[in-house]
Amino acid sequence: MTAKIDTKDKRRRTTTVPVTTMEEIPVLSDLEREDLQRSLKDAEARIRAGQGADYDPKTFKSRLIDIYRGTKR
Repeated sequence: MTAKIDTKDKRRRTTTVPVTTMEEIPVLSDLEREDLQRSLKDAEARIRAGQGADYDPKTFKSRLIDIYRGTKR
């Protein structure tokens, strides 16, 4: 068990995120690659059109924890 050390040096806040190891994954088929590229282009177009979501650290942390703990969205 690790103990928290009280420090006087107050640097940037941090958060803990789950980390995965390197995994072997299948190579995308031509159809899967086309679908992925189309999806990325659509996302880029939405961002250029001003429909992107601003980064919010609290929302990110909450969503990440929900995903990590298996909470259904």
